[in-house]
Amino acid sequence: MANKYFKSLMIEPTNICNLHCPVCPVGAGIDKREKGFMEFHQFKKIIDENRNFLECINLWNYGEPFLAPDIMKMINYTGENNITVTVHTNGTVLNKKILDKFKKNYKLRISFSIDGLTQKTYSYYRVGGNLKNVLNNLSYLANLKKKFNLFNLLIIWQFLVMKTNEHEIDKVFEAAKRIGVDRLRLKTIGINKEHSRYNDFVPKNENYRRRIKKENKNIDFSGCLFINPGMPTILLNGDVVPCCYDYFGEHFMGNVFKKNLLDIWDSQEYRKFREDYKNGQNVFCNNRCNWNKKLIYIKEFNFNKR
Repeated sequence: MANKYFKSLMIEPTNICNLHCPVCPVGAGIDKREKGFMEFHQFKKIIDENRNFLECINLWNYGEPFLAPDIMKMINYTGENNITVTVHTNGTVLNKKILDKFKKNYKLRISFSIDGLTQKTYSYYRVGGNLKNVLNNLSYLANLKKKFNLFNLLIIWQFLVMKTNEHEIDKVFEAAKRIGVDRLRLKTIGINKEHSRYNDFVPKNENYRRRIKKENKNIDFSGCLFINPGMPTILLNGDVVPCCYDYFGEHFMGNVFKKNLLDIWDSQEYRKFREDYKNGQNVFCNNRCNWNKKLIYIKEFNFNKR
């Protein structure tokens, strides 16, 4: 390879979800893409062509990954190739039969979106979800890790902070420790002031709100990991877009089922997209996106230092 390429990919197993989260493009029904699943042979092609330099696969985008029929085959194949797998789930469709398959102890990071400690606060955003069921799945996996010494498994509880649950932050810290997760991540909600339900979700405490670029002149915004070092997002139909925030697939760079991913990455169009971002001239990134780890995440607690 002439250049040093990205080491991570985001791959979308499905854009179907069983919940109706009101700020999510899928949950809110504004994602008009054709619904479906990526098939295993398609996923395998991506891994086989790029495994020599890949270190991490983020196996989600929009949709609940564990609804995809081939999700465990995807996880296992990635692990067999010694590539770290990251999966983000709402935890609702998991069960003991699925969770027991994690005993293979591949390098796996799994984060659960659980945004409340009562059914009322939880389901205000996770519409259609059952808190008791999700917490039982989280506890079962934590106990499984301890029982079988699954040292490669990292379990994360992600808590989206909103007006309805901000009073539970201290209690969720204790709950996470009690259950035995590895990390608790407090995340801001991505909702703009033009949204019809902005006042329903934005926290009263301004420290829990997602800030915007113009309010934070001292923060370095050149460090978007989707651009540098790079993390192309592959939609379920093989289309490559620059990042997960392009949920309408507006910035199509190529299709990995028709063309090699590295050739797409090195294409004139993709290079220009990255250069325009670095020069502050990319309308999509520099004007519409506020992605920066310091702005999106409030705090992360690491209960097991590693």
